[in-house]
Amino acid sequence: EALMLLQRNGLLKSNASIDVVATLFGDSKDVMKMEQNCLIDWGESSLPDPRLSERCAFDDSQLRALSLGLNKKRPVLVIQGPPGTGKTVLLTELIVRAVRQGESVLVTAPSNAAVDNMVERLSRTGLNIVRVGNPARISPSVTSKSLAEIVNGRLGQFRKELERKRTDLRKDLRDCIEDDSLAAGIRQLLKQLGRDLEMKEKETIMEVLSDAQVVLSTNTGAADPLIRKTGCFDLVIIDEAGQGIEPSCWIPILQGKRCILAGDHCQLAPAILSRKALEGGLGKSMMERASLLHDGLLTTRLTVQHRMHDSIASWASKEMYQGLLQSSHSVASHLLADSPVVKVYILSVSGVRSIAWNVYVFWVCVQD
Repeated sequence: EALMLLQRNGLLKSNASIDVVATLFGDSKDVMKMEQNCLIDWGESSLPDPRLSERCAFDDSQLRALSLGLNKKRPVLVIQGPPGTGKTVLLTELIVRAVRQGESVLVTAPSNAAVDNMVERLSRTGLNIVRVGNPARISPSVTSKSLAEIVNGRLGQFRKELERKRTDLRKDLRDCIEDDSLAAGIRQLLKQLGRDLEMKEKETIMEVLSDAQVVLSTNTGAADPLIRKTGCFDLVIIDEAGQGIEPSCWIPILQGKRCILAGDHCQLAPAILSRKALEGGLGKSMMERASLLHDGLLTTRLTVQHRMHDSIASWASKEMYQGLLQSSHSVASHLLADSPVVKVYILSVSGVRSIAWNVYVFWVCVQD
């Protein structure tokens, strides 16, 4: 039923993202039909080296998310990663392994900062990655991976040679200014050099994007014609999906055969300024909506946090994560004073009184 409606509205069976769309819009009957026709599979894939990688050791919840994310026949996976559960480390490993199993990957996020964070992580893996976006909005630390920087590097010698030819032609043009026919011919040659450069730039851009194993952009940046022209991606990963508005998430999703939504909808919600949009439902992210579909079949949680003392994490676990968030033994009893970068000073009684008095004066000033 949902598939027929989608097809009537222009999303044909030949569209690579049809299973993703049917899963996110269809009901349980549609999912059951796709299962019976062996179009989809919700199970875990086997991992060649399940416990260790070159980068990190994984806990059981991370391993489950990894194996589900590598299943090529699973159209949608929601990975809920509460603070400190290693979501970014997991996504990095997932992308590396997806490339190893022959998949092309598009990685997006709602903000440039989140995309650049993933670029930094992936830069250490040795993968061929390309960051697409406005150069002015890309962090200086990752510009070497930007499309503009890579293209400029490849075209350096070509541009230098072309500029040499332009200089020679302009000199010839000044020498034959009184010969109109010769001058017209030189002007045509100069125009042709400009067209040659434009053509070479387009070819180089397509070569860079076609050769890339991983392409990264913001959600809206994925609408760039340069990305769309590269064709369909095997896997689309949206990081910080809990903060992205649903319309922006559909831009990358419709360019992939399957998608993974990663983030935590219990944290920051999408920033919606329009009251009408909020009333229309855009205050709820696609990630939150998808996590409730098909009796939670689409979702897996990361359940071990590696960042906080257990007394802090246990409150968050109880209030927001149904008591499922556990603390790693490495941090469960870890104090700030145990950190090697923290210096502990022993204050005298008078020193403590002085600090307390300053805090009190500051508080009074704020109240006034």
